[in-house]
Amino acid sequence: MAPYTIEQISAPSREQLDQIMRLWLQGNLQAHQFIHAEYWKSNAPLVRPLIQQSTLWVVREGATVIAFCGLQQDFIAGFFVDEKHRGRGVGTALMAKLQATYSKLRLTVYQKNIRAAQFYKNLSSIC
Repeated sequence: MAPYTIEQISAPSREQLDQIMRLWLQGNLQAHQFIHAEYWKSNAPLVRPLIQQSTLWVVREGATVIAFCGLQQDFIAGFFVDEKHRGRGVGTALMAKLQATYSKLRLTVYQKNIRAAQFYKNLSSIC
């Protein structure tokens, strides 16, 4: 895997926001197959401005966003890793950066999203 950069961004460019939204939609469609796909697709226009208002942390490989986390204060509102980079330590590195930066983090996860639930369970300081 090529080196990547983890950083907080306060004003994502249009290109970055487009990449983040692709990750958001891709991740939700893949992880939440128990929810109708149209729900996620129809909510994307509503989520886009909310993501812009959140505290954004991204993982970039060059100019490409390969993972992101959107925070609302100490609440993880979204945490997504591109499917090609899952299982390669990208999500763990992003979470480690968040845990080193914030004294407290909270989140909720669908019980049916077994992979995410296990990921967060392994990070006992959150769950």
